[in-house]
Amino acid sequence: FSRQKVAFDEVKMASLGMLSLDGIYSNLGYLLSDQCPHIIKGATFAGTDQVEFQDRREFSGSLLQQLSDAYEYISLRNQKHASFQGLYREDHMDYPEVALREALLNAIVHRDYSFSAHTLLSIYSDRIEIVSAGGLAHGISMEDISLGFSVCRNPKLANVFYRLNLIEAYGTGMMKMLSSYQKCSRKPMLTAKPNAFKVVLPNANVAN
Repeated sequence: FSRQKVAFDEVKMASLGMLSLDGIYSNLGYLLSDQCPHIIKGATFAGTDQVEFQDRREFSGSLLQQLSDAYEYISLRNQKHASFQGLYREDHMDYPEVALREALLNAIVHRDYSFSAHTLLSIYSDRIEIVSAGGLAHGISMEDISLGFSVCRNPKLANVFYRLNLIEAYGTGMMKMLSSYQKCSRKPMLTAKPNAFKVVLPNANVAN
């Protein structure tokens, strides 16, 4: 809040829905506190399956802290590769930064917090998978998402992220993620089940 020059006092917390008029913290306040019961479990694997772990992490605390820590974790594993076109060097990241950002934000802002399951972040040699609790919001289809239409499951949480300039609150996140792979032969995959949603981001520097 300080970084974005947004007030963070009791009046602001009440207006955002984090604090009631009688001083009781809401579920939103709980999620944004260091006592948040949900975590992101991260793992890096040696190959394309889960046979050999290279690293394991757990990101806890406020959802904002989890977002920051998880993004740093995947950013450190987003390798840069160089190629040359004549005299000129061109750098290519394994994953478009906008895709990593939007996929992670989607998993945090739109997950179903009535489930105790943790968000899973899995990094393989050829892809990154993010699985969050809760399927699509009622009445929304995958076709709707591909057109940029969305219904927010957690409007008060989304409003906080909007106030902090983390999201645009216009349903553009998935479209941005898909558009960032426009020049890549491999495309992101979205899978929705009744109680889970998975985003798979392919490594753009790995051949099919």
